Amino acid sequence: MKPSGLNKFRPLSQLKEELDKCMKCGFCRELCPAAGLHGWEANSPRGRIQLLKALLEGELPDASNYLIERIYFCMTCSYCFHRCPAGARTWEAFEAARAMLKNWGKAPGGCAKPVSNILSFGNPFGEPLEAKGDWLPSGVEPSGEAEILYWAGCAYAYRLKEEAAAMARILDAAGLKFAILGADEGDCGSLLIRLGYWEEAKKVAEENKAKVRKVGARILATPCPACFKTFAEDYPKLLGVDLTKDLGLRLLHSSQLFEELIAKGKISPSKLSLKLAYHDPCYLGRHLNVYEPPRKVLKSIPGIKLKEHPKSRWLSSCCGAGGSSSFRFLHEAEAVKQASKRVKQFKELGVEAAATACPFCTLNLRDGAKALGEEIEIYDLSTLLFKALG
Repeated sequence: MKPSGLNKFRPLSQLKEELDKCMKCGFCRELCPAAGLHGWEANSPRGRIQLLKALLEGELPDASNYLIERIYFCMTCSYCFHRCPAGARTWEAFEAARAMLKNWGKAPGGCAKPVSNILSFGNPFGEPLEAKGDWLPSGVEPSGEAEILYWAGCAYAYRLKEEAAAMARILDAAGLKFAILGADEGDCGSLLIRLGYWEEAKKVAEENKAKVRKVGARILATPCPACFKTFAEDYPKLLGVDLTKDLGLRLLHSSQLFEELIAKGKISPSKLSLKLAYHDPCYLGRHLNVYEPPRKVLKSIPGIKLKEHPKSRWLSSCCGAGGSSSFRFLHEAEAVKQASKRVKQFKELGVEAAATACPFCTLNLRDGAKALGEEIEIYDLSTLLFKALG
C-alpha cells in the first residue's frame, strides 16, 4: 500500500518529521509503561517508530495486524517525549499514525463499540444521554446565567457520580454561580482523537463550541484532564476550534480553580488526619504541566501528610488507563496490571491512601488495588477537598 496523506489535520510530512528525529538511543524505553508490560522492542516508542518508518518508506508493503497492534499498544502518556534528547513528539506521531490507519480502514475492532457509543449516545459507555446530569446533588442548583460552566465529562457523570457531585458542592460552598449542560453535555472528543477518529472528533468539537457559546460563561472548569487537554490543546491545534480565542473563555482544571478559591479565602478546609501519596495524571502533568495546583490543594488541608514517590511529576508512572481510557478500552487486563504496579509504588511509601485528579486514573487505580487485594483508598481530589469542608 502506498501511503497517502493522513488527513487535513495532520499531513504525512509532519508525522515523518517527528519519526526522523529518533536517534535510536533507547532512553524512551526506561519507564515506558507499554514496554514494561511486554518488553520486546516493538512495544517501545523506538520500536514503534522504526515500524512506522518502514511502512512509510515502503520497506513494509502494508500495515500488518502486528504493526497495528503495536501502534495501539501505547498509553499516550508522553513519558517518551519528555525523555527524548531530540524532542520527538512521539505521542503525537502515534496518534497521527492511528488516524492514518483508521483512514485506511485498519483501526482495531475494539475501537468500534466506544466510537459507536460516542456517536450514538454522546459517551463511550453507551449510557443514555438524558441521564448525564443525574449526578447533580440535591440542594445544589445550577444557574442559568453563570460565570462558570462546570463540564463534568463522561467518566464523572456516569462512573464517578459522587466525585462529580463533590465538585458541585465545593463551588456551591464557595458561593459561585455555575451552569451545567446536563443532558446537553456530549462527549468532548478526546477518545475519538486518541483512537484516530479525527473527522468525527471535528464534528463533536463544533457541536460543543456551539453549546458552550449559548451558556455565555467566562470560565469552563472541568475535573477531567482528558477533557481539559482536548479543549485547551487538541481543539485549536488539531481541529481548528479554539474555545479560548473564539469565545473568550478561560479554561481551568478543577485543581487550578480550587487553588484559586483557597487562596482567595472562598473556602477553608478543616483538618483531615491522613497520610497519602499523590498520583500525577499523565494528561494533567506531563501533557499540560499542571503539577503544583493539586499539591497546593492537598497541602492546604490541615493534617494531610503528603508523601512523594520518586516516580512523581514528569517521572510519574502511568496508571495504565491511557488518555480517556483509550488503552483500557482495547487492553483491559494490561491496563489493570499497570495500575497494580502503580499501587505497589504507593504501598512502598507506607501511606493509607492515594489521591489523584483524573477520573480514569481513579477508576483504574481502584481496580489495580482490587486486583492486588490491597486495602488502599484511592481518592479523587474533589472528594477529599469536600470532605475537608464538611
